[in-house]
Amino acid sequence: MENKLKLLTESNNEKNRLKWAKEWKKQGKKVIGIMSSYVPEEVISAAGILPLRITGTWHENVSHASVYRAESSCAYCLRVLESFLNGELDFLDGIVVADQDDDIHRTWDILVYLKKTPFNYMMHTPIFESERNFRFYAGEIRGLIKSLENFGSVKITEDTLRSSISTYNKTRDLLGRLYDLRKKENPPLSGAEMLGITLAAQVMPKEQFNDELEALFPYVETRTADLKQVHPRLLVSSDMLDNTAYLSLVEEYGLVAMDDMDTGSRYFMENVDTTLEDPIYALAKRYQGRHGGPRMTHWDKQIDQLTKWVKDYRIDGILSLPLAWCYPQQFRMPYLNRKLKEVNIPHLSLDREYHMANVGQLRTRIGAFVEMLSVK
Repeated sequence: MENKLKLLTESNNEKNRLKWAKEWKKQGKKVIGIMSSYVPEEVISAAGILPLRITGTWHENVSHASVYRAESSCAYCLRVLESFLNGELDFLDGIVVADQDDDIHRTWDILVYLKKTPFNYMMHTPIFESERNFRFYAGEIRGLIKSLENFGSVKITEDTLRSSISTYNKTRDLLGRLYDLRKKENPPLSGAEMLGITLAAQVMPKEQFNDELEALFPYVETRTADLKQVHPRLLVSSDMLDNTAYLSLVEEYGLVAMDDMDTGSRYFMENVDTTLEDPIYALAKRYQGRHGGPRMTHWDKQIDQLTKWVKDYRIDGILSLPLAWCYPQQFRMPYLNRKLKEVNIPHLSLDREYHMANVGQLRTRIGAFVEMLSVK
């Protein structure tokens, strides 16, 4: 069982992350890459297409992408572009993005200009939560459905969409159940392992992921993670963090007992409400209604959620790891600092690269933060 668990936790490493998508292609089916947690994967799956979260190259060299974008731009987008230009993602049939920031928008523009995939679609994501914007985003989803139907020569019916929603809700339930185990004093999984499993859900067919994770629960529930120490208990907050090595680095000094990341908890939090009459509107409410990335204006919802998690998971301090050159993450940080200080939650923010870099500096700063928590 340990080997099966390892297959999940290492699903998004450079060797494995494209394995399931390429097997899907061998069956004569299509794969569409996505670059945003605001893209409703259920719709793509309902068309019989595999949605794949695109991970950029973890190598430092971005010589191809640098021809089109400055190296002082979003490191995630830069390395996604490098992966397209070096041929790693040539098998993709399309790409769907949400315009959650200008860097993703401009990257999509380049990919469309270079004709890297036959299908390209961008969804506009309103920046604040309201009934009007729920209805607007439902319209965006209907536009995506129509485009996918034309591209794939398929019909996305209400029944197929509801079936897809049910599968994805099961994924969210399983991941939520797994995250509850992190509340234990000695949890069964490290923070790095948890991120690996959440990323597995974003690169594997959901039915296969659900079956494999569900079968592992009897083993996981009795397991104890191999950790250097379980205190202090930390919450890591970030976006576009898909390299588990960063959490392994943090866990040299403490336990990552919870996260606030679009690749982690925010990926699966909140199910789609299946009691609503219109499944498209239900999808819009789910994707727009949860607390989200820094581009969204409901920052207060993030503070409320962080405060609740600090209590539920007995968190000693929050470590933010904003991506270098990601301006939305940077301009939210003063607000986050001020609000966490008001509720007496220790917080440290450290800029990071997308690929693993500046390890020595990170170790020094994280070590000092953990020492401060220990003294407190």
